[in-house]
Amino acid sequence: MLTLEEQHQYLQQVSRTFALTIPLIKGSLSDAIANAYLICRIADTMEDDPVAAPQVKAQWLRRFARELDAGFADDEALLLLQDEARRILKAGAVPEEYMLSCNLFSVLQRTRSFEPQVQRIIGHGAAVLSRGMARQLTDTQEIQDLPGVDRYCYAVAGVVGELLALLFIKNSPALSEGARKELLNLSVSFGEGLQLTNILKDRSADDLRAVSFLPRTEAQLSGADLILHYCAVAQGHLLQAGQFTCLLDPRTLYGVRFFCLLNIAMAVLTLKKIEARPLGTQQELKISRSAVKRCLRCCALCARFNWTTRMLLAWLRRGSTMIVRDAAELRRQVSLWEHEPAPDAD
Repeated sequence: MLTLEEQHQYLQQVSRTFALTIPLIKGSLSDAIANAYLICRIADTMEDDPVAAPQVKAQWLRRFARELDAGFADDEALLLLQDEARRILKAGAVPEEYMLSCNLFSVLQRTRSFEPQVQRIIGHGAAVLSRGMARQLTDTQEIQDLPGVDRYCYAVAGVVGELLALLFIKNSPALSEGARKELLNLSVSFGEGLQLTNILKDRSADDLRAVSFLPRTEAQLSGADLILHYCAVAQGHLLQAGQFTCLLDPRTLYGVRFFCLLNIAMAVLTLKKIEARPLGTQQELKISRSAVKRCLRCCALCARFNWTTRMLLAWLRRGSTMIVRDAAELRRQVSLWEHEPAPDAD
């Protein structure tokens, strides 16, 4: 079984941001979130591998999803998946991510040490994610409209928001029923806001690979106008992501609030750069290191209180256009969490 120290070492290797913020979370929640992140990162490593054939990756992801939803209790099947991941990813994966994938069984052994409800939340969320990635790998149809963008963003990010929201709810017994429902509804919009920002930032690099995660035209919009339209959609989602963050208890979930606020703030800053240069290259749209450092310091201070969280985000997005959508309706339309046996939120 992966030790707590080994888990943190992997976290440092594949995500410095998570390695910085997760230890700030109190109790067993820190362990569960770190473990869930590593499982999702293994699936992401498989999806993103530049060498393996899409059908091969999709088949592995579907089998991985089946084992996750089955409670990852079949050691023989898990070891076989680990061996196949080692073979599939050997030529193309980033070394740190490759080593993590080669230790899939140890990662899931740690998951099995958690209480059953936490195991079900992590397993089901990662299964929905893996199946969504498999569909994206084998779907050759171009995204045509906003509902298509919504479905894609849910498959690779929105479901992770649901997974985290359920873990937060599990560790927040004082949270009212209404707040729990609102947190879950906002979780999908949170994930879409971050993912859509990445899509807009990486658009030029994706064009070189002849792929696009946005429509070519929509509602008579194209080029810079279309990009600005989706910037407004993303800003609306990030407004709701701030509302999601403010529902979290700062006494027990400060680390989570800090992490959420940092990612939202950096996404807002990225969107501001895109709004100024809609047709800019990926390199031109990156946030500078100095801006990241300033953002880190501001978020560390502001994450402790709702009023400072709101004030910081409002100041960062000043002057930006927003299209604010119904978060509950979005989740109703795209969420696949309840389509198969899923864990309770209580």
